[in-house]
Amino acid sequence: ENVKANFFLLGSRVEENPKLVKREFNEGHFIGNHGYTHKYSSIYSSVDSVFDEYNRTNDLIKKAVGNDKVESLIFRFPGGLVGGPYNDLKMEAAAKLKENGIANVDWNALTGDSETRTPTEEFLMERLRSTCEGKNSVVLLMHDSPSKEITIKVLPQVISYLKEQGYEFKKIAGTSAGAIV
Repeated sequence: ENVKANFFLLGSRVEENPKLVKREFNEGHFIGNHGYTHKYSSIYSSVDSVFDEYNRTNDLIKKAVGNDKVESLIFRFPGGLVGGPYNDLKMEAAAKLKENGIANVDWNALTGDSETRTPTEEFLMERLRSTCEGKNSVVLLMHDSPSKEITIKVLPQVISYLKEQGYEFKKIAGTSAGAIV
């Protein structure tokens, strides 16, 4: 479909799939940082832990793409920035990241691919339509873990629907290389 994606990567997955990360980077997709573990009790044990997970993942991204000047200066908090039992800590962590030139982004629409164990294509498309409704700009949450085969299967429908609605696919930030260099 010749669209660019914004991949917010877990460091643990970068370690497992460095060739895939390099491919995403080389194809011009945006590479963002999603922390290392995605284990809330670990990443949100302290503000320093959030920052450590960011740094660990950033170093792994540099190694995977083979460019030590790459900086993934946008972080997506696991579970989202706002709400939940770690809300106050996440707000403090966001401030510390910002002090260090690292922005954060959250999604405002989703397919719901992690809401149920066996979502159908119809379910995913309905969640997409309902969460995009009335929005001028969409940051769509989808997951690419091995258990999300349905997400891959429905992706052409997602792209088609969003194009029909007049949305354009753009990288959040970065250079033509796909990450902030």
